Amino acid sequence: MLKLVISRLFLFVVMALTAGPSFAADWWSMSDADFVTTYGKLATGSQVDQSQFAWMTFLRVNQPVVYQGDMKTYSQWELWPSDPDTFSPSSPPFKAANKFRPRPHLQVSKANAIVAMRTAAKTGIPQFNPAPASEEVTRNALSYGYIMKNKLNTQAGIAAFVKGGGVIDFPLGAVETKARWKRGAIDGAYQVAGYSLTGLHLMVKIAPTPKDPFTDNSPSWFWTTFEFKGNPGLANAQSLLTYHDVLPAAQITQLEAESGLSKSLFVNYVSNGQQIQFDDSSHPTILMGNTQLEDFAATPPGNPANWTVWQTSCHTCHSQASGVVDGNGMNFFFFTGPPYPTGPLTAADMPPSGSVSLDFVWALINAQ
Repeated sequence: MLKLVISRLFLFVVMALTAGPSFAADWWSMSDADFVTTYGKLATGSQVDQSQFAWMTFLRVNQPVVYQGDMKTYSQWELWPSDPDTFSPSSPPFKAANKFRPRPHLQVSKANAIVAMRTAAKTGIPQFNPAPASEEVTRNALSYGYIMKNKLNTQAGIAAFVKGGGVIDFPLGAVETKARWKRGAIDGAYQVAGYSLTGLHLMVKIAPTPKDPFTDNSPSWFWTTFEFKGNPGLANAQSLLTYHDVLPAAQITQLEAESGLSKSLFVNYVSNGQQIQFDDSSHPTILMGNTQLEDFAATPPGNPANWTVWQTSCHTCHSQASGVVDGNGMNFFFFTGPPYPTGPLTAADMPPSGSVSLDFVWALINAQ
């Protein structure tokens, strides 16, 4: 054991001298609130800083946890409350120890379902089984706690919160995830119960929500997305995005080693980059997406290797998450398109007058 400790210490010293800057000894295990307080400035720094924050977040959420239900090891985000755990009014308060997980908590992609609905309306051709259940959404304790404390898990709760003068503003350190699973074993991919993880979206609250999220370009949530490196056509799809992962390989290796994941299957995943705002002085639109989760926004349809246009922007899409109070309920607004908005919202893409922001959190439209 002593030799192992010395060996690992030596590895860290060598990597610290040859790679990037050093961080706190527990950056991968400190609380989410402390992580954002300590490292959140990276999310609004240089592209290297932002890439670093993206990798640190990815490695944090994938820390292994032994689930007491079956004594198997999972990534911690898998044991967080899912949408069904959060938005089922009859469900008891969530406890990780009671989570039932014989397989991923799959749900239908609302984005793909909306696209199919609009396609059917435009063409007159019904779209059968347009969106098989293949996604999983979870949230950390800060996000779940905020939703439950303010009763935002029901439409009546959201309406009452807004009518009472409340402004939806998730706490710093809140994290929401969206995963894409494919049935079957993919060599090299992380697998659970016969499903392989091919994509993982991460959004982290790094700054208070601006007064007008529909138009204010101030950073609030940080978006990054990771894919299995063997996904078809990934290199071409990444070339269509704005801000790529620019963290040197040596620094990625260093972070993987520090967090204890250097021998895990997560070394087979790559970052597509990151986004924190609609646009900036260098780009009138900032594009960010995942081939497994936003394929509907690509042209031509099909293999990402053939894509020439990819209308996907995390900040723009999520800025449309909103609704209008209707009595004791909510009329939720769904994203516009095609064409799908990128960059600052135009008049055509703006939610209706009287809409209240859901603080970029699309999951709240699951409230019943």
